[in-house]
Amino acid sequence: MAEDTRIRPGVDHGSPRIAVIIPCFNDGAFIEETVASVREAEPVEIVVVDDGSTDERTPVALAAIEARGDAKVVRHQVNTGISAARMTGLAQTSARYVYPLDGDDALEPRSLAVLADRLDNDAAVDFAYGNGTYLGDDEVWTSRPWDPFTLLYLNAWPPCLIRRDVLLAVGGWSHTDCYEDWDLLFALAEHDYEGAHVDQIVLHYRRHVGGREHRRCLQQFGRAYRVLRARHQPLFARRAELAGRSPVPWRTRLLMPLRHGSRPLLPYWLYWWLRGRRTQRPRS
Repeated sequence: MAEDTRIRPGVDHGSPRIAVIIPCFNDGAFIEETVASVREAEPVEIVVVDDGSTDERTPVALAAIEARGDAKVVRHQVNTGISAARMTGLAQTSARYVYPLDGDDALEPRSLAVLADRLDNDAAVDFAYGNGTYLGDDEVWTSRPWDPFTLLYLNAWPPCLIRRDVLLAVGGWSHTDCYEDWDLLFALAEHDYEGAHVDQIVLHYRRHVGGREHRRCLQQFGRAYRVLRARHQPLFARRAELAGRSPVPWRTRLLMPLRHGSRPLLPYWLYWWLRGRRTQRPRS
């Protein structure tokens, strides 16, 4: 049996370096599997934030998690959104590195330690991320190298293990609309924080067909993208500078604003449907 390194209430585990924050809204069918997937050979803080779930299954699953001492559970009376739920979880932790995990996904065992080692060994790296798969699918998708220019047009990076002080310096998760992870990456790039790709499977995404939140954001993608641009106008104003530093070929840099910025030739929903057909990367 693998060593039990979960952070259990009332037990002195020293100072863990990793915290995992898991918002949960009606994820009762998956949340126990998600929590159980956090398996490291070192103590990890795990906090589940029940963000006003309304189904019958979630309270039962969370009660079981609490009874086993698998994670700390914090409850919101009403649904406040993923950003607020994550910030609630952040306030309940103290580890120097923080990882956001959705309530229906799963982690590769011992993968967060690899990311944490990368941060430990290089003070110039502010956040680290790896590769992923879909649950039940053996095909691995490899994440891109960190590139703020590409970030202006593509939400192409998975969740990251972030230094706590860096996360707090940019205000944490503060966007209350679609694409809160993209918004955080914009904030990190705007302040010139550096990311590092680690060639390690980290995340197993659960494939959903036509999730309500995904559909809503997809239908409103144009408006949501304009909101993000307005929130991070200083970063977009540096487009020429970022293009000069980008590792992508110059032809790609020229075409990217046309293909991914304004997208004038295709409706947003059709563009993203076609993109999803061409890639194994999650459409978030």
